[in-house]
Parts: sequence; structure tokens; C-alpha cells
Amino acid sequence: MIVQVRVHHRDLEELCYYDNYEKGVVCDDYNAEHEYAVSEVEVDFFDLEEIVDQYKDDIIDILLNDRRYREELFRKLRSHKIDVSNVR
Repeated sequence: MIVQVRVHHRDLEELCYYDNYEKGVVCDDYNAEHEYAVSEVEVDFFDLEEIVDQYKDDIIDILLNDRRYREELFRKLRSHKIDVSNVR
């Protein structure tokens, strides 16, 4: 998964300095945590597959334990001609 991180120039000024020995700019590592809302994240299909593979049991539990999700799941299964008449 590729995540773009924008580092503000003020942060770079704090992380970097001119080194006379190197005759150039040297920067320390940038370590930070960023919090994003779900609506701000763009996930492509392959990332979703990787997430589902990693959290498959949890996702299935969520789908089956919430009535709204369960009904939507059954509708989707029926549209793919999968018999769910015995499931409830």
C-alpha cells in the first residue's frame, strides 16, 4: 500500500541542517504518526483484498452479527444465484 505523506517545510527545517564535513544538507529521520478519517483514505482493490485476507474472520463475524449487513450479504448471495434459504 502506498501512502503519500506531505512534510511541511517548517518540519524539514527542524530535521535538516547543513554539514560542513559532508558539504551538504543532512536530514534526520522523519518519524511521525498521522491520523486520518476513513473518508480521507483511498484504497484500491488489491489493498482491499489484502485487508480481507488479513482480517477475514473478523469481517465475516461483523457481517453475520449485524442484521443490516447480514441481510445485504444474503441479497448479494441471492443475486449470484447462491442458495441462502436454509441460512438465518
